[in-house]
Amino acid sequence: MKIGVLMGGTSSEREISLETGKAIVSSLKRLKHSPSELVWNELELITKSQELMEFEVVFIAYHGTLGEDGHVQSVLDMLGVPYTGSGPLTSAIGMNKIISRKLFTSEGIAVPPGMELHRWECPSFEVIDQSIRDSFCYPVVVKPSSQGSTVGINVIESSGFLEGGIVEAFKYDDDILIEKFIPGREFTISFLGDQILPVVEIIPSHGIYDYTCKYTKGGSRYICPAEIDNAVREKLQYMGRKAFKAIGCSGYGRADFRFDGENCYCLEVNTLPGMTELSLVPMAARAKGIDFDQLIDTILNLAHGKRKT
Repeated sequence: MKIGVLMGGTSSEREISLETGKAIVSSLKRLKHSPSELVWNELELITKSQELMEFEVVFIAYHGTLGEDGHVQSVLDMLGVPYTGSGPLTSAIGMNKIISRKLFTSEGIAVPPGMELHRWECPSFEVIDQSIRDSFCYPVVVKPSSQGSTVGINVIESSGFLEGGIVEAFKYDDDILIEKFIPGREFTISFLGDQILPVVEIIPSHGIYDYTCKYTKGGSRYICPAEIDNAVREKLQYMGRKAFKAIGCSGYGRADFRFDGENCYCLEVNTLPGMTELSLVPMAARAKGIDFDQLIDTILNLAHGKRKT
């Protein structure tokens, strides 16, 4: 097939997107397809729409805002070009941590206790601090609502660091989320069509699984399949699938959880997970006997939508 691979973009995750895109292009060549590297900013999808319509499928390798939040998916839908991953509405919900956690809660999926803040109606730091103390206590995690790869995220140990964490998060979004930090272990569950892939445990080299731990060799250890009791594994997979369906995901994706030894708390669902050599979906697939090329081929076959004639 003639396939366009969209990568790069203008988000803070551009470099990771390029790594993902190049890995996908190499795989598609091994699979005897004809891929084209489309290192475009997101607005070029509009100005180059005729070029896009020449592809049988577009493989989206963008990460971060615009590429993951439904904008690109909406353009491709309007053009009638099939693409990998979920549709526009699901992508928008998955990217917005405030909205997605409300959907998780409505479906009985536990999330960390938290509060949302909006730039244009944000109370004083003193009021926020008191709300934290009254509701769930420190340490807390402060993060932008609509960023990926833990960009702008900080663990705040005490009130003295709260203002700095909030100011940092507001650099990336007008809406931010403050959640209780859940001590314990971090797990991720990947999905490929109807398949639930093996659970991966993430052990970051420091504190939380941040940008450095994700994309630096040796920044984290991964155990796949995770060494957990069957009851915990089944619970994580059940809750992960439930979260995946709650926001309407299709194709492939990943749900991230914290486990405190008793309860599983859903952090988010990633609708366009990375495909670099350190990425978690390929790792989970390998543990199930699915190599990288088989994974890419399956994602391609699960492409969203049918081309209009």
